[in-house]
Amino acid sequence: MQTTQQPKSQAKEIQKKEANLPANFNLEEAAGEGQEFISARDLKLPILKILYANSPVLDDSDGKYIASAKQGDIYNEVTGSLWKGKEGIVVVPCLYINTFNEWKDKGDSPGRPIKIHTDPSIMSETKRGDDNKDRLPNGNYVEDTGNHFVFILDKNYLPQEQTLIAMKSTQKKKSKTWNSMMQTRRMPGKNGFFRPPTWATTYRLTTTRESNSKNNWFGWVVEFDKFLEVAKYPKTLEITRAFYQSSMKSDIFGKVDFGPEQAIASTNSNKAVPF
Repeated sequence: MQTTQQPKSQAKEIQKKEANLPANFNLEEAAGEGQEFISARDLKLPILKILYANSPVLDDSDGKYIASAKQGDIYNEVTGSLWKGKEGIVVVPCLYINTFNEWKDKGDSPGRPIKIHTDPSIMSETKRGDDNKDRLPNGNYVEDTGNHFVFILDKNYLPQEQTLIAMKSTQKKKSKTWNSMMQTRRMPGKNGFFRPPTWATTYRLTTTRESNSKNNWFGWVVEFDKFLEVAKYPKTLEITRAFYQSSMKSDIFGKVDFGPEQAIASTNSNKAVPF
């Protein structure tokens, strides 16, 4: 077999270039290179879900099936991460936005809201239907939704995944309770106690079985975990604050992965909200 050898001059040139590379090449100094033009619209923000009986993850004939998954477990559809409901997850609530999501009925729906309203006055245009849903004159229904944008932490309190927890229907009360917990938390400071930014607090979320006279389901349990101290968790705080800041500046709902690709029209109120 005939082999082709590089000319000596070319080989010397390659060796010269390799010799010019820094001996201790630092990838950290090159952090972010190649991602300069990736914006919020180029990313997916998953919705964290509680698994129910009809979840594809629990169907052994579905491609998303996970043998170890059970009802009440917590699942991230984008990353495939799964957490046991009883053990739960530790999250940092970085931003909260209340919206009024307009949906078409199942079967006609693209799998995501038709519109995301931020003005609560949209509810005055609805009437309660026989199915107990708040219906607009066009036949669509509106859901009052508490949107908690969070960072999931690992056991060492290092950031793992960004995600959205959307609380509506029976879980809207849990959302209000969580907001009340955040509003009342205080940390000691130089000038007395102060209310810390939510991106510096952690909460443990687990699930529990709930029921009424007609149905039963799994819902959220929210418990305060602890404050993130600057001295102990500087990197975590840097990342959670950055998520908060980017969410305030960007079209945060534009990157939420509701389901199949479909344009969403958002109806803005006079409030300064990040979309």
